[in-house]
Amino acid sequence: MVCRDLLTRVSISDVMQPCSTFVSSRDLVTRARAIMRSSGFRTLPVIDGGRLEGIITARQIIRITSTRSNIPVAGLMFPPRLIATPASDLAKLAKDMVRLEISNVPVVQSYSDKTVIGLIRQDSILKIVEGMKSKLTVGDIMIKKVATCERDDEISRVWGIMEQTRYSGLPVTRYDKQKHKLEVIGMVTRSDIIRSGEIRLAEESAKGGRSPTKVRSLMRTPAITVSPKVPLAEAIELMLKRNVGRLPVVDEGNLVGIVSRSDIIKVACG
Repeated sequence: MVCRDLLTRVSISDVMQPCSTFVSSRDLVTRARAIMRSSGFRTLPVIDGGRLEGIITARQIIRITSTRSNIPVAGLMFPPRLIATPASDLAKLAKDMVRLEISNVPVVQSYSDKTVIGLIRQDSILKIVEGMKSKLTVGDIMIKKVATCERDDEISRVWGIMEQTRYSGLPVTRYDKQKHKLEVIGMVTRSDIIRSGEIRLAEESAKGGRSPTKVRSLMRTPAITVSPKVPLAEAIELMLKRNVGRLPVVDEGNLVGIVSRSDIIKVACG
């Protein structure tokens, strides 16, 4: 299932989307945080006068408290690790996005002219991969070692796991002792936590004795899962239709793995 030849025949302009969600270097980080909470995006391009100046991530600003609300974006932004131009090789870009764990890449006019003309999203590449014929199943490429959490775990702990593993979401599980099965009862994602603002609120309220927020208050149920026997193309279709980046893989009610957009693109672009 190597899609490099197909991707090389698709131009950047064919798949790029408008870059409509961004901040200015002069904006306060509280504005960037508000945009992330409303959009669920974990990374925002910093654009001044149409020119790409840098990026800012949730990792940098999620813990900014109201007492430090006067910090400008310019004080936290850094150069983007990856950018594209209309002449970029989409196949190489896809591999670089997976390698660097980047889901959105700004497209600029040229490497010398940083005028932003669009954005390449990982799901746009996934749509191309979806159209390929393959005999692979989810079980063929799934990751068997799965990081999970439980409904009574504190959100701050789950965020820490996500930071450490760089995973965008964790299955919420419950072990059934009678059936000896690890059941998936929900899913919690970075976007869920960002939208809730719980990391920042927990830190601001720590001195006031605020009870820590638990996973059960943010998790989405029921979890969208997939069988290891399902063709990979069907899993891709499900991801795109339900707008999810990771699918827990369940066999007869037991969690046996997980598959992500990055996993699929990595295998497809071999």
